[in-house]
Amino acid sequence: PYVYTIWDLQHRLQPWFPETSSYGRWKFRETNYQRALSKAALVIVPNAAGKEELMRFYNMFPERIIALPHPTPSFALDACTRSDGAVLHKYSLPKDYLFYPAQFWPHKNHVNLLRALKVLEERDGLVFPLVLVGTDCGNQGYVRSIAGKLNLQYRLHFLGFVPREDLIGLYQNALALTYPSFFGPENLPPLEAFALGCPVIASRISGAQEQLGDAALLVDPTDIEGLAAAIKSIYADQDLRQKLICSGKERAARWTAKHYVQEVLKFFDSFELVRRCWPARL
Repeated sequence: PYVYTIWDLQHRLQPWFPETSSYGRWKFRETNYQRALSKAALVIVPNAAGKEELMRFYNMFPERIIALPHPTPSFALDACTRSDGAVLHKYSLPKDYLFYPAQFWPHKNHVNLLRALKVLEERDGLVFPLVLVGTDCGNQGYVRSIAGKLNLQYRLHFLGFVPREDLIGLYQNALALTYPSFFGPENLPPLEAFALGCPVIASRISGAQEQLGDAALLVDPTDIEGLAAAIKSIYADQDLRQKLICSGKERAARWTAKHYVQEVLKFFDSFELVRRCWPARL
């Protein structure tokens, strides 16, 4: 018997993205899921949205599904000291930058974020630098080309993969985390930002409200004007910014690795009453 974890079912929900469909990825995912789910004693999903998707696409019995939210990474919860700004000097970064830690996949939606920055510049005269970290999974060249067409290339800082201590400082010194990804039902960077006192702008996608609540500004990932308005509001409204920071810290503390493991162990304890009915090598 085994427990299986489903992080997302985006190949079913949004198969048009190349990272879910090209080079046999759709078939690879589907084959593995069909084989593993049918015999799992328990399937772990991130939240109620993930549970609903699993039941809809694979006819799973709800009794064999448990929703366990992603725990906030311990490195973010344990970072008790505030960065002194050394990371700004190390990477030659300006103040009031927006931060987006994400691999360069199409679903990460860098392009619509760039278009929102252009709206802020042309409509409101607001110029925001954008710091991007993460490895290139095939789409960075396209993102750079769009930045050039929009004349934003000089405001973008591509840092690649950075050490964890620098990641902490980048969160703590950012104006906000901008996370307009198309994929859910949960994402880890908003939790990291919550724990590190960084306001969050995220996508209004399935599962986002359940994970982030009122601790983040949620925007449709295709709504460029709405994304621009959210960025402007965090910049202009200090009361809103502080409210998001306080709510985020409270929300980040709700889910830890210890809580996650305890819930899994509860299932193991209950299932032992079933598993003890046959020998280990039967």
